[in-house]
Amino acid sequence: MISAKHINKQYEGKTVLDDISVDFPDGKTTVILGPSGSGKSTLLRSLDMLVRPESGTVSFPDLEIDYSKPISKKDSFNLRRKTSMVFQNWNLFPNLTVLDNITTAPITVLKRSKSDTELLTKQLLKEVGLEGLEDRYPSQLSGGQQQRISICRALAMHPEYILLDEPTSALDPELETQVLRILEKLCEQGQSMVIVTHNMEFARLVSDKIVFIEDGKKLYDGATKDFFCHPTQRIEDFLSGISLNEEKDSIK
Repeated sequence: MISAKHINKQYEGKTVLDDISVDFPDGKTTVILGPSGSGKSTLLRSLDMLVRPESGTVSFPDLEIDYSKPISKKDSFNLRRKTSMVFQNWNLFPNLTVLDNITTAPITVLKRSKSDTELLTKQLLKEVGLEGLEDRYPSQLSGGQQQRISICRALAMHPEYILLDEPTSALDPELETQVLRILEKLCEQGQSMVIVTHNMEFARLVSDKIVFIEDGKKLYDGATKDFFCHPTQRIEDFLSGISLNEEKDSIK
């Protein structure tokens, strides 16, 4: 389990995360929701130090990071070995093939053998429906294919948790569905995940737990069913607003 306690983060004097404490259960999928600018991506990125809060702790059973104190390179490395991030804009290396994009980090960072890593990569590509694309470059792939490659790259690092920051927001609906099916399969396999998403139907379908943030404050932390079936007035307003925006998009 990842346990984040009393996380505080400011940007240019503005409080982005205000004393937030959240547990992210092992083997489960937690979805972080909230309006634009609420702090949800900042919270996600603080879990692997892509963002460093001013104070608070992030801990695993065998590791604790106190953001208010100096952090050793060893602790920083160990934290990042436990998590792997998937971004909304893929962040693949354009000069590397699909195979090299996935295998470079496990070989150089985890010191895994090249042959074993390449075998694993081919298995992962087969699982996400991209078998035979090992020698292609990112520019030769669709957005949906590139995002699936990003997920394979994350899985190849054998992380305890995969962190996903709006993984389908840059995709059209058809490509979004392809990626969501992969994530749904990972949920069924018990992969621990923390996801920031705008897709309410996906959140309802795959999450075990919802965390709702607004203005840097945690307004909900609990079961998915209760979030959608017994919402507070603020959450009901948020869900209504999301539904209205989706209807507008479908008309365009």
